[in-house]
Amino acid sequence: MDMKFITKVITGSAAVALLASGCATNPDGSYEFKRTAIGSLGGAALGAGVGALVGGKTHRGRNAAIGGLTGAVVGGGIGNYMDRQAAALKKNLPDAEVVRDGDKVYVALPSGILFDTGKDALKPGAKDSLSKAAATLKASETNIIVQGHTDSTGSPAINQPLSERRAAHVRDFLVSKGVPASRLTAIGYGSSSPVVPNDTEANRALNRRVQLEISPTEKLRAQESGNN
Repeated sequence: MDMKFITKVITGSAAVALLASGCATNPDGSYEFKRTAIGSLGGAALGAGVGALVGGKTHRGRNAAIGGLTGAVVGGGIGNYMDRQAAALKKNLPDAEVVRDGDKVYVALPSGILFDTGKDALKPGAKDSLSKAAATLKASETNIIVQGHTDSTGSPAINQPLSERRAAHVRDFLVSKGVPASRLTAIGYGSSSPVVPNDTEANRALNRRVQLEISPTEKLRAQESGNN
């Protein structure tokens, strides 16, 4: 048997085992990673693959994935604040994948629950969910980057502007529900940032998503520094 294959299997199994022991599921269903699990596998080098491992076996079968996690853990006031953000968003967006990673919260929304295939107009059901999320976000001290992603089906000339329009429409809807525009940014990535290979329909569904990256404002960071 190929020794390289055996090494990959062993390494992958160790990674999954450590992640299982180091990934805590909060009562609301959101995830939090323990520093020990990530540190045991080389920190940032593993972090880049954490999203794919989590997304590939989604919690409670949801069709969402989050990429680019670092595995960092932040405690104290900011950590508690972001934990509450994650819990509230999880409650309001039950079909989303919600992860608190370091001082950020990531929310992955499958594009299928937001948009029809190839379209950028928000579905009525999506508006209901996003309205509830906006109630949490508008009262928070956080900045939100709305990131649009597609799978690799179709050309970049189609996927890139589609991802930009979808991200912009989610941003604009949140603004219409009271989230300050100054705290919102919309970016489209087309198919350039998949969380899993685009080799099956299930994987392509994971890659079609709108992801929110939520981080503390400078005001909140300053308040936390002043309390230390």
